[in-house]
Amino acid sequence: MLNALLFTKTNIMATSTAKTSTDKKAYDPEEIKVRRVNFSFSKENPRFYYKNNPFSTHFINVLHIVFPTGERFFVNSVLKHQKSITDDKLKKQVRNFCGQEGIHSSMHERFWNILKANGYNIQGFEEHIDRVLHKIVAKIEVEGTRINNIDLAATVCLEHFTALFGHALFAHVETQPEVVPPDMAELFLWHAAEEIEHKNVAYDVFQKVDEGEHRKRVVMMPIVTALLYFYLSVGTIMLMYQDRKHLELTKLPKQFFDFATGLFSDLHSDLIKEYFSFFKKDFHPSELNDYHYAENFFKDKAYA
Repeated sequence: MLNALLFTKTNIMATSTAKTSTDKKAYDPEEIKVRRVNFSFSKENPRFYYKNNPFSTHFINVLHIVFPTGERFFVNSVLKHQKSITDDKLKKQVRNFCGQEGIHSSMHERFWNILKANGYNIQGFEEHIDRVLHKIVAKIEVEGTRINNIDLAATVCLEHFTALFGHALFAHVETQPEVVPPDMAELFLWHAAEEIEHKNVAYDVFQKVDEGEHRKRVVMMPIVTALLYFYLSVGTIMLMYQDRKHLELTKLPKQFFDFATGLFSDLHSDLIKEYFSFFKKDFHPSELNDYHYAENFFKDKAYA
């Protein structure tokens, strides 16, 4: 009898230990999972699909245009240092970061067909952004000096922005079906969740490969900020101009006010505080613990 009890107790303990050893979190932000999504966009969506506001819609459209080449720039700047990374965990995160960014690029590029079908000429603007990032910024390096890794520094700065925009999208921006078409909301919320998920990767690589990373990101961030908002503004104005036949001049002041106090304001709700935290020497993206947004978004997604 005693032997039987001991055998039963041993089995229970073994089963419990086995269960503990194989248990895995339902969601782990450090895993940085590459999700094979396949979004499509309805041609029936309104021309001004965000609150029937041309300013808000075109601000989003510019993101559609700049994201693909921007994501490729991020991937290239990080992959250059792949051989210098010895940490197995970070190696895997880099691979999956690149996988996520590659899919982001292709999904946003799909929307270009909708833009072109609506008569927008985006090629010149997109090619200019591509040249600035890949032909100029990516080539800045003076051998034997500390003028190097400028592309990685720029990536770290821009990744901080995309993570904060992703945070704001979940925390403040209206994405209900009556505000924006569900296919558009799904695309941006998926993108935002993955930006939050992988926000540490480029930063961690930068810290590993460059002893002067703090100085470089402090210098680069104001430059990157100015360029980012310059091109977002230029792109929005360009698309507004191309839409001049579809605009009512008398409505533009109110539409701009609604954009400035609505979508634009919502995207920047928490940005100022978190933006300046980036300049601290001991800053790390994980300080803003908002991974629950990604976890909650993915928990009921078939592609998660």
